[in-house]
Amino acid sequence: MNAFLSSARSIAALLVVTVLSPAPAVMAADASDQALDRWLEQQAGIHTWSADVLQTRALPSLSRPLETRGRVWFAVPNRFRWQLGEPARTVAVRTADELMVVYPRLQQIERYPFSDDLDPEWKQVLALLDVGLPSDAPAFYASYEVLKTESLDGAWLFHLRPASAAARRMLDAVRIQVAQSDYRLLATELVFPDGSTMRNEFNHHEIDPPMDPHLFEFSSEWLGWSEVRPLEKRK
Repeated sequence: MNAFLSSARSIAALLVVTVLSPAPAVMAADASDQALDRWLEQQAGIHTWSADVLQTRALPSLSRPLETRGRVWFAVPNRFRWQLGEPARTVAVRTADELMVVYPRLQQIERYPFSDDLDPEWKQVLALLDVGLPSDAPAFYASYEVLKTESLDGAWLFHLRPASAAARRMLDAVRIQVAQSDYRLLATELVFPDGSTMRNEFNHHEIDPPMDPHLFEFSSEWLGWSEVRPLEKRK
């Protein structure tokens, strides 16, 4: 179980992060509901999306946060590619059949296949990966409890937590920051039970750009690299 939680958390940590800010005024409940509903409505109309990302990891054991720049691509319904570092140090690709986490320096690929008999805890991890890119409002509300919405410097800050008790074993809180002017995604954050946090800040957004489908496929350059299937170790 510990190995599973470690793999799940490292994947979630790769993809989501911290919004550090002073305490703003809390808005009324109806304003909170309206803001989040409007953001979800806009997200449902996006077919492809890409942005630069600055990822910051803050760990209790480190005196300084770790920062990495990269790029993210997304296509409905749930395809994504995260590429961190230049040249790339980590690449995460979600295909129709699996999630791949690739480490080019090590020439290693971690593969997490999807299946009908997938462990329920692993399904919760997959839901976390899409927290900043929801396309289905009912599914979003089924996955997260909305704690409050705050207004801060022209942005909405949504405070959430996983609805599932299994997911809360791996994740304490989720925060999503969006612009009030046009509801574009500014940042996502995960807060873990050990106090560590991760923040992804997004810039240079492209909404519905043409997108090469090969971005979300196994790359020929990875042929012959060593492969690891962490979930199979639990059997």
